[in-house]
Amino acid sequence: MLPGRTLKQLVPIGARIRARRAPAVLRHYLTPTRRLQQDLRPWPHVWCRRSSPLRRPGTTYDEELQHAKETNVRRAAELLEGTVITPGDEFSWHAQVGPPLRIRGFAKGPELHAGRMSRGTGGGACQVANLVFWLALHSGLAILERHRHALDLFPDSERTVPFGCGATVFHPTRDLRLSNPHAAAVRLHLRVADGRLFGAMTTQHAPTHEWRVEEVWHRFVERQDGIWRENRLDRFRTDQPNRREIVAINQARVAYAVPPEALTREDR
Repeated sequence: MLPGRTLKQLVPIGARIRARRAPAVLRHYLTPTRRLQQDLRPWPHVWCRRSSPLRRPGTTYDEELQHAKETNVRRAAELLEGTVITPGDEFSWHAQVGPPLRIRGFAKGPELHAGRMSRGTGGGACQVANLVFWLALHSGLAILERHRHALDLFPDSERTVPFGCGATVFHPTRDLRLSNPHAAAVRLHLRVADGRLFGAMTTQHAPTHEWRVEEVWHRFVERQDGIWRENRLDRFRTDQPNRREIVAINQARVAYAVPPEALTREDR
């Protein structure tokens, strides 16, 4: 063994991930988890909608990695298109999308592990998870499980929502789980077109109210281990603006330059 290297560090991260996923992959094929039904017909009413670009000016992926990411975004969107969440039912990303394997149409895209960029099968599909989480927030779904991103990868160029309105997923441990508290079903609509990912939460009946997400506080803070971005997000119904719930308290290491005048310094 090399000096200063542990056995874990000597094993390539891809091999470690495959070993960690192996039991879950076997369960997927031997005892499949119940998937929610899908309805590929359009529903008449849109509760909320949003789109995001597949390419951003602040990212530094090479073309091969960018293409793999777009492949994974399309594949995840295909597997989720038309998912119906009935009243009281629960949505699970892992149950609905399943393991990100090459034989299931996924490619080796960009992934973050321990704050470092690497390549992994299914990497980049978190863009779809980000959109699903945003749609869930703005359609009043209950958030049962959501994980934050470890890095804030790009500055606010083209960002039209508050920092932290996304979710990271990693099979089989980090899931995105939602439930439907409404009296009627909702349907998830996702597609990729013209270089963008489009999403909407649709219903059979016209919604009677809307939800909003508001950033309550925000700061960039400089610590001994780097620059961090922090904020808090609240959600409220537009007809009940004083009844709020905290939906996210976010903290992520910043991966881009921050102007010195925007920094709060903190010694830790």
